[in-house]
Order: sequence, then structure tokens, then C-alpha cells
Amino acid sequence: MTNKNKTEFEQNWSKFRMPTWEEDISRNHDTLKPFENSSAPCDIPIENFKLGDFLPKELLGGKSLLEFIKKDHYPIPATTDREGYNPNFDSRYFLTGLSDYLKIATTAKKYDVDIKSYFDFGCASGRVLRHFCAQSEIQDLWGSDINGRHIKWLNDHLPERLKVIHNSCIPHIPIADNSMDVVSAFSVFTHIDTFETAWLAELYRILKPGGLCYLTVHNDDTWKLLQNAGPENGVLSRFRQIDPNFDELLMNDIPKERRCFRYTPVGPYRALVLHSNDYLHKTWGRFFDILEIRGKAHGYIQSVLIGRKK
Repeated sequence: MTNKNKTEFEQNWSKFRMPTWEEDISRNHDTLKPFENSSAPCDIPIENFKLGDFLPKELLGGKSLLEFIKKDHYPIPATTDREGYNPNFDSRYFLTGLSDYLKIATTAKKYDVDIKSYFDFGCASGRVLRHFCAQSEIQDLWGSDINGRHIKWLNDHLPERLKVIHNSCIPHIPIADNSMDVVSAFSVFTHIDTFETAWLAELYRILKPGGLCYLTVHNDDTWKLLQNAGPENGVLSRFRQIDPNFDELLMNDIPKERRCFRYTPVGPYRALVLHSNDYLHKTWGRFFDILEIRGKAHGYIQSVLIGRKK
């Protein structure tokens, strides 16, 4: 390669590479910008909190919503620091996290798992973890995220019994074998484009025998929703932007094999991923006994796979 060609190659490659290697496998590894938080839920007027389909009254287990709100003294992260969840709607952000916390708790009870240790993979700034801190006495709480700014927020604002890790996109979770009763991952495997089975193996490794995983996916139920979605559907629009032929694909059944749609060639946030139920049973079922797949159980379009360590 001549010097001239090498320069041209380097110039072209620089368009795709992240500014530092850390940014290519994680985000905000050295964040210094101050946080601009919102009020704690206990300081927000109760009339701002309205139950919805995502948090039906029966999920509260006979308690009043106010009981949960008054226990949460932690600030709510600013819209820019909560991974896109409920922008500018602090009360809804609190309620969606509470809903997922209660769903995990009731699922564990259903399958006779006493939660003494819990790990949230891809925890962001604690949308769900904050409720384990505020509503439970569980001492062994863990979280990890690819965004270092989220990890700093958690270290700055949530209690010391929570241990959080800034992980990269290379599969490794520095947690002991057979140590977690429950692991969760909300909107994580819907974006992992490579090393998926290695990440599953890591979750399998840290789970106790008989422990539960609670993982959200884009699956057959998601596919049916997309087939019937209107043009304003945000997820459908993203798939169309990535693949101009997506509407043609959508005319058929969901692809049997896992299908990955990359929207950028670099960086850790770069894909939307679809998993057919057939694929989940064939591949994920090698790691976990799949107890159930709950359609449309997270947000408005993701489903939840509940598995038990074999």
C-alpha cells in the first residue's frame, strides 16, 4: 500500500471509528459532566402519578400506590440520563420501573424463588434497581451497564448495598459463579448484535441452580404487532430506516432464525434484533428451561422470556 493510498484508507476509516477504543466498546468511560436530577418521587405531588395499563392496580398487591411512592427518596435522573425511558415524564418513569420490579417479584414468588440476590444486566441509571433499593431489604444487589455515566449516577445516588459495574460489549460479567437468584435484562438482548450466546452463558454462569432469568425480546408477538402497526409506530419506522425492504419481509411470518438489523457499523449501540419463538426454544433453551414467554409484557412491543437455570 502506497503512502497516498494509506492516507486515503485512514481518512475513510476515521469516518467510522469512534474517537477512542473505549468508546467503541462502551460509552462515557470517563464522564465528568454534573448531573441535573429531578425531584425524588416522595417529593412529587401524588396527583402526578396515574396508574395505567403498564401498572394495573392488582399488581400493587393490595397496597396503595402512595406507600410505594413515599419509600423512594432517591432523585430521578434527568431525561438525558435515563436511556430514553419516558422522556420528560418523571412520574411515568417511576411507575414503569415499579411495574417491572413488581412483575419480577411476583414471578419469583410464582416459581418459588426467594430473592436474596439480584442482578440487572443493562440497568441504565436504575429504572428498576431503584425499586429494589427503595422497596426491599435485599442486600445483595448488582447492576451493570455499557454506559459509564449511568454507573456513576448509580454510585452517586443509590445506597452502598448496590454494586454496579461498567461493562463493555465484550462478554464478561465479573460476578461469582452460582451467586444470583434472579437476573434481568430489559431491552438488552433486543440490541445485542454479536456474542449473544456468550452473554447468555455469562448469565447462566452467575445464576444459582434453579435461579430465574427475566429477559425481554422482540419475538413472534412483536412481529404481529409490527404487521398491524400504523405508520406512526416508532419501532417500525426504525426497522424501515435500517432495511428499505422491511415491509416486504413483514408480509411473511417472522424469520425462523435470529435476525439482526444494524443501523451503524461501530459503537456498542448499533442494532435491533428479532428472535422467533422457535429460535428462542432451540438456542436459549440450551441454557435455560424456558418456563414461559409473555407476549407484550414490557413496554408496548417487547415480550418477556422467563427461564430457569437447568
